[in-house]
Amino acid sequence: MSPTKKLAVAILPKLLKPNHAGTQQAAVVIDTLRFTTTAAQAMQSGANSILVVQEIAAAHALAACQSGSVRLCGERECRPIEGFHFGNSPLEYTNAAVAGHDLIFSTTNGTRAVEATQGYACCLLGALVNRSAVAQTIAMSDLTEWQIVCAGTDGEVAGEDLLAAGAILESLLVSCQLELLNDSTRLALALWRSTWRGNQELLVAALESYSGGGNLVQSGYRADIQFAAQIDSLDSVPSRGKSDPVFRAQGNH
Repeated sequence: MSPTKKLAVAILPKLLKPNHAGTQQAAVVIDTLRFTTTAAQAMQSGANSILVVQEIAAAHALAACQSGSVRLCGERECRPIEGFHFGNSPLEYTNAAVAGHDLIFSTTNGTRAVEATQGYACCLLGALVNRSAVAQTIAMSDLTEWQIVCAGTDGEVAGEDLLAAGAILESLLVSCQLELLNDSTRLALALWRSTWRGNQELLVAALESYSGGGNLVQSGYRADIQFAAQIDSLDSVPSRGKSDPVFRAQGNH
């Protein structure tokens, strides 16, 4: 039997405990609506890599000094950023659009969550769409201490991120022994169990009921919520190591 995995959930990036020197903790960042869903879709569609930056100017500067085929991606307040190639809708990230390209992302909420994991042994990007793949990656990893980081929405707790955290925890319970380290893990698991009834339409309705989902509906992106609710539809897991700022498909560091 594999070693017990110790997991904690941070319901906002600011609540994530720093990784102390000498410890080997790993992280999973969740921004279900929409960055981590979109990143998983981009990797599934053949993108070479994903680099995450906070500022738009920094994204442009990085793109200018990169070799190879670079695409600027992201959003502000749900909308595509002027001058960028793509927004943050997973529907944009087809094989024809991104295969073979390196992507530089800047988003409103997901970027801050990723930045909070600096110093961790590795960081995965998780969502409902790649729930089982993320759980399998954790279960097979030699690392035993994991922090799940919910991106939130504009500094507030996002129900959809806590829901996805619970979905990943539920999937992990099938494959390995878990030690839940804080009450947020129990809350996430309880939220998932009280929400998921095997009905896709009900799950979409739940996602739309949260603030992040409501913002997307008002901005004309309801189809993105329907995409994000497709549990286990993707098997790609964007992953980066401690010494490499770039996310690549799991196993391709």
